Amino acid sequence: MNGIKKILIVEDSPTQAMKLQMTLESKEYQVFHGENGIKALEILETKEIPDLIISDIIMPEMDGYAFCNKVKANEKFRDIPVILLTQLSNPEDVIMGLQAGADNFISKPYTEEFLFERINDILLNQEIRRRSPNLDIAVEIYFGGQKYKLNSNRLQILDLLLSTYYNAIHKNKELEDKNEELKRLHKELKRNNIQLKKLDEEKNHLLGIAAHDLRSPLGNIAGYIDLLEYSLPENSVDGQEEIFSTLKLMTNHLLTMISDVLDYSKITAGKLSISKEEFDLIPFLDQAIKLNNILGAKKKILVHKEYDSRTILLNADKNKLKQVMDNLLSNAFKYSEMHTNVFVMVKQEGAKVIITVKDQGKGIPKDEVGKLFKPFTTTSVKSTAGEISTGLGLVSVKKVIETHGGEIWVESEVGQGSSFSFSLPLITS
Repeated sequence: MNGIKKILIVEDSPTQAMKLQMTLESKEYQVFHGENGIKALEILETKEIPDLIISDIIMPEMDGYAFCNKVKANEKFRDIPVILLTQLSNPEDVIMGLQAGADNFISKPYTEEFLFERINDILLNQEIRRRSPNLDIAVEIYFGGQKYKLNSNRLQILDLLLSTYYNAIHKNKELEDKNEELKRLHKELKRNNIQLKKLDEEKNHLLGIAAHDLRSPLGNIAGYIDLLEYSLPENSVDGQEEIFSTLKLMTNHLLTMISDVLDYSKITAGKLSISKEEFDLIPFLDQAIKLNNILGAKKKILVHKEYDSRTILLNADKNKLKQVMDNLLSNAFKYSEMHTNVFVMVKQEGAKVIITVKDQGKGIPKDEVGKLFKPFTTTSVKSTAGEISTGLGLVSVKKVIETHGGEIWVESEVGQGSSFSFSLPLITS
């Protein structure tokens, strides 16, 4: 292949044409460009005959198949090898290329290395065939129920079939490379997940240590506040009782938050232990309401109890269920306005009991309900008296209920309030 080889590219996209031209010129090919089949035929008539034509298929005015047909029908140009650029997404592409007399396919997208390999092979074969006898034939075939007349000679058909096979090999290599890349990314993702899990475990361990170390001194502070409040003289300064009551409330809030963090750290570490005992649910609920009603009383909130039975036996962890009720009741009070109502309802359904805590508070937007049982996540709804939350309480509640073989769910409407319900299995005789 002596001398500078000339290539005619037929491409309607200016961007694609410029990219292909610059690629070919980087290997010192002389390049002509026609933006469609008609323009390319004009170039063939007015410029030097190229050594090779590279043509897109889908173009306005005259597409790549029609252009190739015109080239192969002209005695002057018929020996110029024609490469068709195609997606090869349809088997009929090959048949239509054979009908048009094309010499080769290159499927898009392609690499520069692949393009130059094909060009080099085609130009070498062209030189060899110039010394071979003429093998022109016309063949009629049926494909997909249609009859086609192929204008390619045997060598062109062989080239086309080989180019199709070569394209398949090239695409297979690309798929293998992508598969190796996916394997590498999978291994990297696995390593990252292991590292993240380790960091998460360390974080939860530190949270547990910090919460544990804070709970003891806060418990002592709460005890001293109770002692000082009890020791107040009858003629104490106005407002002192309210100050102590506020201090007590704030300390209890902090203790609750720390308990939430401790519970969460235990749950994520898989250390949530359940110690079951048999007890009557009704007096248990009465006691839980009484202990939590301090906050409700401050807001003049009335608690209504609706039990469909006076004796309901459970086999459960009493302390863990107390945490559940403390959380649901305190939330009901936190997000309720003054002079509203909270309802605690109990209903037996077959082999399970359903406990519901319903308030008349602000309610939760539907698109935020999914956040309720996710750690360190809070909704846009704010408590009515500035009470604080860790975003962990309901996470622990859900885990405790599920560990007991029950379920928890929420129904809420903005402006109407929320109902938190959970089920527990009853003792079966």
